[in-house]
Amino acid sequence: MLDDISTFISIVEAGSFVRAAQQLQISQATVSRRLRALEDKLGISLIVRSTQGFELSRAGARLYSEFKAQQNALAKTIDELRIEEQLVTGHLRISLPTAMAYTMISPYIADFMNQNPSIDLEIYYQNCKIDIIREKFDMAIVNYRPQQQSVLVRKIYTASLGIYCSPKYIEMYGEPLSMEELDENRLCVGNFNYNVIKSVEQNHNYDPHQLMFIQRGRLLTNNSLHNKQIALSGHAIVGGWDDLYAEELATGKLIRILQDYSLGDLPFYLIRTDTHKNAALTAFIKFVDECFAKAKQAI
Repeated sequence: MLDDISTFISIVEAGSFVRAAQQLQISQATVSRRLRALEDKLGISLIVRSTQGFELSRAGARLYSEFKAQQNALAKTIDELRIEEQLVTGHLRISLPTAMAYTMISPYIADFMNQNPSIDLEIYYQNCKIDIIREKFDMAIVNYRPQQQSVLVRKIYTASLGIYCSPKYIEMYGEPLSMEELDENRLCVGNFNYNVIKSVEQNHNYDPHQLMFIQRGRLLTNNSLHNKQIALSGHAIVGGWDDLYAEELATGKLIRILQDYSLGDLPFYLIRTDTHKNAALTAFIKFVDECFAKAKQAI
């Protein structure tokens, strides 16, 4: 019966029989058979099917809640035993924002792996909205505040957005001294990333000039890391933030311009699932916190 209950839990969390079968690496027919066997043994209906998918019955919702709590409690006990034995092991799926992680987290990933030889990581670098539960991520860092009630959220970092160009650009085209000078004769690289734009719009210090730059220009991208390379060509003005361009700012390869204008702040949030953190996830979150602490010390 435990296998049947585990299959039922997988169906609920996957949101469909097809995805549950894929995650369990069994056929969809086997998934359906196990669910029917469980319902027959209990003498109750757990799932109500419809043309839109399925919904949990009242009994199904209660069984899921009760069994998931026991599953979490067992996992927590196992993790505590491992910690007592100083064995931190596990496989983690992590989602990180491409540009921010490039300078603040990725340089230290190899050190983390060497210090934790029993932890395996899958890291997905992406700039998009994610469903941390459906996509089976253990932890993610995103640049928007999730609306899901079932995830734990903590603001971990705030980037102050600015405008940058190279000395070569100023030499060739002159330095713009106002937002109004960023006309169609200048190549401005804006950002069509919905999350960035939304965050700026909601910023308490919102300035009408903010979106004027972020959404303007003949060239729009969704990645400030690539914007940096475009700016280094000497023919464009780009958006970004100081930590992302720290090396180039320190060496004079890039210059922050129009500093009297605020583009607002871009907050990043650490999100995770479940009511407990397993030993491997605890270790990785501690590592991430240390990465951001290093960044703050460098400012």
